[in-house]
Amino acid sequence: MNFRIQSYLQFLWHSKNEHGVHSPFVFLLLTQGLYNKKIRLAADALSNPNKSVSREPQLLYKIIRYFEPKSILTIGATPSEIEVIRLGSPQARFNVDGTLYHCIFIHSNEFDTITNERMEQLLNTTQNDSFWILENIHLNRAAEAFWSNLKTNPKVTVTIDTFHIGLVFFRKEQAEEHFILRA
Repeated sequence: MNFRIQSYLQFLWHSKNEHGVHSPFVFLLLTQGLYNKKIRLAADALSNPNKSVSREPQLLYKIIRYFEPKSILTIGATPSEIEVIRLGSPQARFNVDGTLYHCIFIHSNEFDTITNERMEQLLNTTQNDSFWILENIHLNRAAEAFWSNLKTNPKVTVTIDTFHIGLVFFRKEQAEEHFILRA
């Protein structure tokens, strides 16, 4: 069976919605951010407008809008992904060296190139309220291995798998939990 199909079926079997979440932080993210129908990326806001905006850019936009990060590092992001991120947080500073990042976006094409040493360097640029967005964590076995490796890092306290996007949080005040959620 095709890897993506098998991975998606496993995701559907294990995933929950907001009713299966007992973390106030994640519940608010779902209800006020990801499930909020008032927050939408309009197709005409993009430089290359289509009739509609697909699920992944909408999800990325909602995440960025919800958290409004002040500084963002993008690794391997496409121009369209950077545009969506900029629209979600227009005041954010991008890819500024020597700073702590509120948000790090990693494109799935970069998972193979990020060594454990590089991951530790990236982890050292985060703080308690920082988060990472990993695009397409179920693309292939290597992407899933990268996701699994990151989830086991002791600095990571909360992860959210939405199938299309993985979110990683470093909240010291929260017990370690890993969520598989439909968004």
